[in-house]
Amino acid sequence: MKFEKSNAPYIRYHESSRTVMSDIIIALLPLYIMAAYYYGVRAILLGAVGVLSSVVFDCICIKFAGKKINPRDLSAVVTGMILPLMMPATIPFITVVTAAFVAIAVAKHPFGGVGNNLFNPAATGYAFAALCWTNEMYTYPVPMTHIGIALTDTIKYTQSPAYTLSQSGVPNYDFLDMLLGNFPGPMGATHILVLMACMLFLIYRKTINWQTPVCFLVTAAVLAALFPRILTGNMLQSVMFELFSGIMIFTSVFILPEPVTSPKRIVAKSIYAAVGAAIAMIYRHFGGLAEGIVFGVLLLNALAPVVDRMGEKIIRTVRRAERGKA
Repeated sequence: MKFEKSNAPYIRYHESSRTVMSDIIIALLPLYIMAAYYYGVRAILLGAVGVLSSVVFDCICIKFAGKKINPRDLSAVVTGMILPLMMPATIPFITVVTAAFVAIAVAKHPFGGVGNNLFNPAATGYAFAALCWTNEMYTYPVPMTHIGIALTDTIKYTQSPAYTLSQSGVPNYDFLDMLLGNFPGPMGATHILVLMACMLFLIYRKTINWQTPVCFLVTAAVLAALFPRILTGNMLQSVMFELFSGIMIFTSVFILPEPVTSPKRIVAKSIYAAVGAAIAMIYRHFGGLAEGIVFGVLLLNALAPVVDRMGEKIIRTVRRAERGKA
């Protein structure tokens, strides 16, 4: 029998890495359509800049490593599409380019390229941008403000519900507005109904396991109910604003399930997601940034092998117990 060594992600059945990336690209496209509807052509341009920058940096790094460029590899395209969606529509183009550079040239290729990166490239690029352009990253235009290529003084800015919560305030948005994305936030992360549809599509396509987003969101919802930051309303109101504001759902669908940096076992994926939700909620209560969840993701990436081993031990323990009963 001949064994062949290969890198993650490990795909079974008829799927290939290209198929997985294609599914993610398809799932991201509706978010750009919604972003263009709410903010105009600049949302599309930001996506184009993100993709072009990521692909160019990817090709340069591959050439420096003396490798051959694989035109079937769409991972850089996915990274380039994800980055702007986690940012406001008014973010400077240079911020997107810099975030793409960090994602590709710092988080991806120094570890060996596709299938070898220790940290999620998009999360790394976003975290760097959040530290360097904090004001620009967390100041959002009012929805339905159609923004051109250049930013003007007529654009009205506001803070997101996540920021309001961090300041012990109560966001003034109803449930329907939150579902439809009619509230300020990252240009691709506020469209809750579309995000849920994207998640169902990716689960149906088996591009992601349902355990990761479901365990993440359920754990976050339970913690939001047990430790509400809104003390004047009901429990459901606190849960809604915690889950719907910021990049919580977007992260659960497009960042956490990334196959290279997440555990491989189903049990481990569930633990990984639950711990990620706990870290996200702790950071929301005590962190310095409204969207510190990406820093939690990077910490989880480093712990993924440990969580995988933990999941393996749990599986072995259960199997021994079943054999003992038999």
